[in-house]
Amino acid sequence: MFTKIAKSLVVIIAVAALTVGATSAIFTSQATVTGNTFATGVLEIRINGQASIPGFNVTNAIPGTSQEGQFGVNNYGAPWFAGPSTLAAKTLKISAVKTGGSTYLYDKLEIIVEANRGWATWMPVYSGPLSGLSDGDLLNGRWADLAAGNSEDVRYTVSLPASADDSYQGLSTTFDFVVTATSS
Repeated sequence: MFTKIAKSLVVIIAVAALTVGATSAIFTSQATVTGNTFATGVLEIRINGQASIPGFNVTNAIPGTSQEGQFGVNNYGAPWFAGPSTLAAKTLKISAVKTGGSTYLYDKLEIIVEANRGWATWMPVYSGPLSGLSDGDLLNGRWADLAAGNSEDVRYTVSLPASADDSYQGLSTTFDFVVTATSS
């Protein structure tokens, strides 16, 4: 008999629970965060305001001949340039890339690279074989970044060492300077 009463009690409780659940009201509310936008920035560097500029041409070099040059690296955005750059360059690297001619001569050439942003002294970036100029740091601890709309001057001297011998006669090599910037 006790089990019949317990079973009846369980059935009554289950029916009561279903009845209460079916007749109860639930309050709800909703809010919205609207107009979300995710846009990327722009990092565009230029050399003297151009995507690329022509390099130098040395002919009839003899041991000890040097070629000096200078160019500006522009983070091409406001306030000083009319370009689209909105991001700071957090890294700014220079490399030499052989594009043709004699590897033998390319490996013998020496280069000195320096950078400046209007200071009285130039900051050393790299000094050594041209073939070793890979990712020379144009910020080099003096500057944290190159902000949009700002620029930095780069000066270089490429030389055929005075110790070059007759084995370098009649050779020619071509190379590019490549400046690479990253935003992080």
